[in-house]
Amino acid sequence: MSLTRKQKQTLENMIEVVQTEADIVKLDYDTNPTDMDSGSAVIVHQDSPLLQNEDEKLGDIALNIQPNSNINDYGDDDWAAPQQEEE
Repeated sequence: MSLTRKQKQTLENMIEVVQTEADIVKLDYDTNPTDMDSGSAVIVHQDSPLLQNEDEKLGDIALNIQPNSNINDYGDDDWAAPQQEEE
């Protein structure tokens, strides 16, 4: 399947827009690094005020939920570790 000249131009324009947005996100992160822990996730509900108001800051309305740490001597969660037999 080959693309028409117009389709190729449209695709190139879209690539440029996505790359520009990615550059803006990277620059923003470099300028304002996160204070979240590694592996953290941010979930935004479809009705969140963050999507309605660009001036709203995540830190103003977010909750930081810390998962329980069940890391054992093997460096894994308990469910992934070999079970010790009871004597």
